[in-house]
Amino acid sequence: MNIKNTAIDTFCDKGMLFTLCALIFVLPVSIAYLDSFAGVTIFLYLLKRINRIVIDWPLTTLKFNLWGKINFFYKGFCPAVNFLNRPLQFLSLAVFISVLFSQYPSLSFFAFIGKFLKCVFLYFSFIEVFKNEKRVQIFVNILLASACITALNGIIQHYTGHDFLKKHAASGERINSSFFSANGLGAYLLPVIGLVVHSLYTSVLRHKSWLLGGLFATLLVILLSCLCWTYSRSSWIGFLIILFVMVLLDRRKSLFVGSLFLIFIFIFLPSLNNVRHLYLISDNTGISAQKTNSLFDLGALLEQGGSGRNCFWKKAVTIIQSSPIYGTGLNTYSRIIKRDPDPNTQWYAHNSYLQLTAETGILGLTSFLWLLFVLLSNGLDYCKRIKNPWSLTILQGTVAGLFGYLVQGFFDNTFYTVQLSVLLWMMIALMVAVTRLEPAL
Repeated sequence: MNIKNTAIDTFCDKGMLFTLCALIFVLPVSIAYLDSFAGVTIFLYLLKRINRIVIDWPLTTLKFNLWGKINFFYKGFCPAVNFLNRPLQFLSLAVFISVLFSQYPSLSFFAFIGKFLKCVFLYFSFIEVFKNEKRVQIFVNILLASACITALNGIIQHYTGHDFLKKHAASGERINSSFFSANGLGAYLLPVIGLVVHSLYTSVLRHKSWLLGGLFATLLVILLSCLCWTYSRSSWIGFLIILFVMVLLDRRKSLFVGSLFLIFIFIFLPSLNNVRHLYLISDNTGISAQKTNSLFDLGALLEQGGSGRNCFWKKAVTIIQSSPIYGTGLNTYSRIIKRDPDPNTQWYAHNSYLQLTAETGILGLTSFLWLLFVLLSNGLDYCKRIKNPWSLTILQGTVAGLFGYLVQGFFDNTFYTVQLSVLLWMMIALMVAVTRLEPAL
């Protein structure tokens, strides 16, 4: 293909840069604005690709047969070659199969177009545009600025009872800022915390930039305060996973991680018992909790922990058993569970992986896990080989944050909320984009 940019290419690139940055900024506040910027981004991506196909078609396809021309047209809409292309193709196929065999075809079809393909094309658009360090840095800075505003909004909600962005009332002692739930806010904070803790370590202990270190330290205090006041146990577990991955990536950070872990032990955990009257792994306090507080008594922990998740997970498993291969259909879970006359079971699975399996079957779950395995294994590998300190910091932060986010998704429907599903794909795209900034040495 001719790679010389035209005026339309340049216009589309700048437009996508703006809309993707605007999208990540408004993500915590407005689904309507989020969808609007997503729609414009995808339109610009398709416009650029169609323009490129039209320009290159006459000369490139001159000697192609019909299949060659179809393949050329198909590849014209695909992203640049990267390690996620093949797993993403299989995931798309698995989700499409679930739509074909859906028990509610119209629901699944519109979800496939409006949710799944939207996120996929946002991922395509991201790696199309963010090809240099300056652009990636702009995106990261806007993400951090948005997260700071969201966290401050949550802190104000903690002290006044209402946030200032959307006038949401706090749910008891738990804050949710501009999100619909405290768990949603906690999940949003995890990838940002992953970026901030690595940036703080790099700015202070490596670059000796105390001004920048002070800014990151202040932001980290704000984010951790907000995370604490969500009292979201699933998000707290995700935070612990972030700390573990930090040490896994660089053992020199053990002392820094240890200090954060002590904050968790002496501030987070006591506040959970005082406010929600819960333990981290048990819903009960007092004598009944002491009897089953062993980590090895998994059956008792499942029965007493998780705020009813044991029941929700059992229900999800029965739905999976009814259609194990290709699932009941994308976006059908809420309809399927309403068939049960018992209102106590009519809840979401509270486990993104179980709900994914229920809707898209083993094919969907396997494809998604393959994509995550390829993504994270490549991310960990690049963390050992990239020499640019800034790229390494962003990549390590994104890898650690994604691990925490994905573990949190095991305890909630994180992947199925509009804002958090887009956030997931933006973090995936950010990781891929950073690995493509420079050859790994």
